[in-house]
Amino acid sequence: MKITYKLCRENDLIPAFKMVRGSMNHLRKSTGKEPLRYRVRRYPEVIHLYNNDQKRFWCAWDGKKIIGFTGALLRGKQWYLAFLFVHPRYQNKGVGRELLKRVWMNAPGMTHSLSTFAYNVQAVGIYSKFGMAPLCALPVMEIKLDKLQRPVPSDLKASTTITRQDIAWINQLEAKIRGYSRPQEWRFWSKQDEIQIYLFRNKGQRVGYSMAHKKWGVIAPAGAVTNDYLTKIVTDTIGLIKTSEKSIRLYCPTNNLNLYRYLIGMGFRILEMDLFLSDKPYADFQRYLPAQLAIF
Repeated sequence: MKITYKLCRENDLIPAFKMVRGSMNHLRKSTGKEPLRYRVRRYPEVIHLYNNDQKRFWCAWDGKKIIGFTGALLRGKQWYLAFLFVHPRYQNKGVGRELLKRVWMNAPGMTHSLSTFAYNVQAVGIYSKFGMAPLCALPVMEIKLDKLQRPVPSDLKASTTITRQDIAWINQLEAKIRGYSRPQEWRFWSKQDEIQIYLFRNKGQRVGYSMAHKKWGVIAPAGAVTNDYLTKIVTDTIGLIKTSEKSIRLYCPTNNLNLYRYLIGMGFRILEMDLFLSDKPYADFQRYLPAQLAIF
């Protein structure tokens, strides 16, 4: 077996993610979970990440077959591992560790972080050897729409007319609550028809934002100037979101007890448990609700 490693090309993304789907379902089956059934296609979000970080997307090959895939993002001094998957037949052979080495970056003040499935114990062990440790749990929480009582709106004013000045304010807020901004993502999100961005004000002053994926029924991310405002923003977004899905989902960090308890009381239930790992303190989860695991 001769494994080669190459920078990922855009045409490699579809076969790479078919391998990712097989790898995830192998892990899910081995831990007693139902397989994920979805069609692999050209997701705009993945193309966006790839276009912004092409030098940090790599594939491992056995002949003409992709057997490993990784992608990392760099935003300011925040290095974030978005993807790392290896075909089940090639696991425990150092492929994942080699891919990780190829996208790893070090610089003074740089933070290294990622999110992964809590049941992916082997991967957590590998990441720990690179200095990253679990900092908090990220339950995937869901409520069925037929069981949801739409909450009473708070005293905040929500706007869907988002200006450049609003996006600039969101980036400034994220630099405070996440440690760095990500203007690339907000430029992308603001142009997507399936995404609704909300800006919230109190007495005319901006106090936070949220984003709703209309097709998926997912609320992510959301941020606020205080924890109290974040709870109100999540509440109002639950009332505002329109989706063709039968449920609403979000990630709620367990160290945000106020929001976690509120969601449980509303009727949200935990589907799965993910973990956030880092080698340094990262986000202020009292004021921030993360996005999907590949972006965070």
